[in-house]
Amino acid sequence: MKPTESLNLGRGFVLKNRTLLAAMTNKQSHEDGTLSSEEIDWLTRRAKGDFAITTTAAANVTEFGRGWEGEMGVWGDHQLPGLTKMATKLNSAGTISLVQLFHGGMRAPRSINGVRPVSASENTESGMDGEFTHAMSSEEVSDMIQSFTEAAYAANRLVSRRRTSWCSFIFDLPIFG
Repeated sequence: MKPTESLNLGRGFVLKNRTLLAAMTNKQSHEDGTLSSEEIDWLTRRAKGDFAITTTAAANVTEFGRGWEGEMGVWGDHQLPGLTKMATKLNSAGTISLVQLFHGGMRAPRSINGVRPVSASENTESGMDGEFTHAMSSEEVSDMIQSFTEAAYAANRLVSRRRTSWCSFIFDLPIFG
């Protein structure tokens, strides 16, 4: 098994080699979570560098869960045109694209989101300016699960509409620990 050999993942996904561009925070999206042309171009250049898998930066699943400025989003229909454009460009470069679904949870500062950070329990830690998180109710946890589900479906709808290789994965557990 060599890094340059292809790998069949099943379900129609074949990696052209065994290299992967890991998710990197680049803070290039607009305030409303829409992708900037700079972010799309940045990822496209990486994909053209012959990565078999290209992973996006964290893509927030709700409007109020941003962990930093410039974070892309997958919470609204207004973001789909940019996501579609990016998925299409990445697919034309021959890479499988992954979107990293995310919510900042306890690390989603009020200064960015305008609301108190949320978590599974009330807590605080260094860097939160002494503010305690809001302990989510069972209903709020269900709503969060629904937000992740809807974002995953939104990302995967791009597959059927544009015939692009687009997958999604979830990154959320550390912030609710």
